[in-house]
Amino acid sequence: MPHDEFVAEDPLEMVGVVLPGEPGQLEAMAECLVEEYVRLGWDEERLMVLFRNPMFLATHRIHRQKGEPYVRALIQQVRAKWRVAPGE
Repeated sequence: MPHDEFVAEDPLEMVGVVLPGEPGQLEAMAECLVEEYVRLGWDEERLMVLFRNPMFLATHRIHRQKGEPYVRALIQQVRAKWRVAPGE
């Protein structure tokens, strides 16, 4: 089959789904996401772009459900955990 031919039942086609979550899973996911970017050297304002922008579905969902104060507090908590100074 040629590479550019579409097959409706392609088993390797990427499909995204929303899974039901249990209490605490959203918060755990949020912490993991923030930790990943903090460890890459992102500052608070750069991270907030991920949470405010609807293009980033997972982080924007956290922002909508938990609010900006929660997200900012989480970023500060994770930065403190990894001993990243506020201005860095």
